[in-house]
Amino acid sequence: MNYQFKKPTHQPKTPEMKALTTTGAVTPPVLFHPHFLSPADKLGWFDQSKALAWARGEITMYGKKIPVPREEALFGDDFRYEYRGTLLKAEPWPDFLLEARDRVQALCGLGFNFAVGNRYVTGKDSIGWHSDSFPQIGERPAVASLSLGSTRRFKLRHKASGEVVDYDLESGALLIMLPGCQEEWEHAVLKTARPVGERINWTFRPHRDAPR
Repeated sequence: MNYQFKKPTHQPKTPEMKALTTTGAVTPPVLFHPHFLSPADKLGWFDQSKALAWARGEITMYGKKIPVPREEALFGDDFRYEYRGTLLKAEPWPDFLLEARDRVQALCGLGFNFAVGNRYVTGKDSIGWHSDSFPQIGERPAVASLSLGSTRRFKLRHKASGEVVDYDLESGALLIMLPGCQEEWEHAVLKTARPVGERINWTFRPHRDAPR
């Protein structure tokens, strides 16, 4: 498949490109579809997502366990996945999420067998700078991010230059980080003091050699 890298600009030239950037000198290897879902699907799938079981996990920092600043869920094929150092069994795919996965795969020609959900209830919920580069998802993985609910700013930072590219991800937007993105860029959804509503993000990922 021939991927089209879309370079963000200060002023989008068409409704299909909604992005901001601080400099525009470096182009991230992503596919961006701001209107991937229909109005009916983005509303219905947001409601179905909220009805699922969510949990606020813990991370260890400086020897202390602290709550993760967002709620999380894990769904996928019949495998166990190593996630943040813990072997977890994914819950079976809900119908709408399996349909979403299949649509994303049909669009990009890449395969995904599990999805991590992040639920940002308020602007205080966040995820810090990181790359999805753990061994279980293979070398140079693609990661597809589907947004539902309120708009939040998704930030990509180039590891070598430090340049930052911002995407305002509205409900129904799809952003696919292509192979090479995790190696060269890191990403984040940072806390905001602006009044924002609830957002749910599904990241579809591959998992290699997943034990049953």
